[in-house]
Amino acid sequence: MKKKSSFFVSIGILIVFFLAGCSGGANEANGKGGDKVVIRIGHDSSTNHPSHTALEEFEKTVEQRSENKIDVQLFPAGQLGDASEIMEQVRRGDVEMGLGASTHFTKTFPELAVWESFYLFDDAAHAHRVLDGKAGQETLDALNSNGLTGLGYMEIGFRNFSNDKKPLETIEDFNGLKIRGYNPLQIKAWESLGVSLTNLAWGELFTSLQQNLIDGQESATTSFYDEKFYEAQEYWTLTKHVYTNYLWYTNSKFMDGLSGENKEIIQEEIKNAITLERELMAQLEEETLEKLPEEGVKVNDLPLEERHKMGESMNNAIKDDIIKQTGQELYDLVKAEVDKER
Repeated sequence: MKKKSSFFVSIGILIVFFLAGCSGGANEANGKGGDKVVIRIGHDSSTNHPSHTALEEFEKTVEQRSENKIDVQLFPAGQLGDASEIMEQVRRGDVEMGLGASTHFTKTFPELAVWESFYLFDDAAHAHRVLDGKAGQETLDALNSNGLTGLGYMEIGFRNFSNDKKPLETIEDFNGLKIRGYNPLQIKAWESLGVSLTNLAWGELFTSLQQNLIDGQESATTSFYDEKFYEAQEYWTLTKHVYTNYLWYTNSKFMDGLSGENKEIIQEEIKNAITLERELMAQLEEETLEKLPEEGVKVNDLPLEERHKMGESMNNAIKDDIIKQTGQELYDLVKAEVDKER
């Protein structure tokens, strides 16, 4: 399967290179001389995800407003590779724009690790205020050092917690549960609550839940439903412990080379697309939560006071590790902005 997947990724990249050859002259001028501008956008979400729907609207409105002088081409569902591979293609200028959760990019841009903190945001609106403000811009600016320009943050949403044993209502209820682990910060944070973690690939998770090799997992609500984890998990607790953003970025030379008129159109429609995606994501989250009881899942909200207890324990466990990556100044700035926008 891996060879087959790699084959299709390679074909997708070859198609982009072919298109780049056909349209390279247009983007050299970036519309300044009246030539057509081509914007190729790669991402790893499915075509039915709100992010892709918002990008389709972006494509439509940008082309209409520019009277088709700008041609937007979308490459969804990992056609061009995974999040890191797409970012490298954008950095080289083979593709103009990309999207991916910032958690995938912390090795290249350690400043983004600040968003790995637990219980930063009270709700989605709080997250939006912070990401659209000073703290969000400071983290976007980190991309400038590698030939990239951060455009803004869409969202994947809050991660929650499922298990097959009991509803989770207190911090003590997490003690002893065994779940999937996937990065050092996440593992260290959950271990501070007495949770045991096993390193598993995402593709192994469903089988592990089915065979009771682990007790539960944590993910976005939409992922829990789409992956049919409800077939192996009876309880879905709205812990809202981590908010996962979806970073939109572009090649800096491409963006800087745009004509004033084209840049204005693109920047305005980027904001509109981000707003639309967040609205669609909220709607999808609500619809998904309504479907879960129909699948036999018991849904409960973890009380706010318990979330605060968990946040204190988990963040104390990883604070120094995050500061090593982000630096004290940025960490303090983000925390201050989070409190300010609360």
